[in-house]
Amino acid sequence: MTLGRMQQQQIKELCTSYALTFSATPGLTERAYHAIDTGNAHPIRAQAYRVSPQAKTAIIRELQDMLQISVIRSFGSAWASPVVLIPKPDGEICFCMEYSKLNAVTRPDNYPMPRTDELLEKLGRAQFISTLDLTKGY
Repeated sequence: MTLGRMQQQQIKELCTSYALTFSATPGLTERAYHAIDTGNAHPIRAQAYRVSPQAKTAIIRELQDMLQISVIRSFGSAWASPVVLIPKPDGEICFCMEYSKLNAVTRPDNYPMPRTDELLEKLGRAQFISTLDLTKGY
C-alpha cells in the first residue's frame, strides 16, 4: 500500500520532530539499564582471535569511531571477549563480540513472552505500522 500525499507529509513531520531518534549515528539511551547476572562466576578473559592486517585496521577504526561518539569507553575489566568481524552484503563489516563463554555463565532472565494475538489486537486501530532498524546494534 502506498501512502497518500497527506500521510507522507505526516510521516515527514514525525521524523523531523524526532530527528535525534531517527539519526543514522548510533547513540546511548538514558531510558533503560541492563545488567548481566553472572552470579558468582569467576571473570572470563577469552583470547582475541588472530586477524589479518586489514581486519586489524578495521577493528581499530571501528573502536576509534565508537570511542569518538561515546558509545564505548576505555575501562579496565576482568572480563574480556574477542571481536568478530562479519561481512555484510553491501561490503561493509559488522563489528560483533563473541559472547559464548559469557553466555555460558549468565543467569537467564525468565519472563513470559507476550501473546501474539494480544499484541496484534493493540495494533487494531493503528494508522501506521512500520518497522525500524537500529543503527549498528550497540
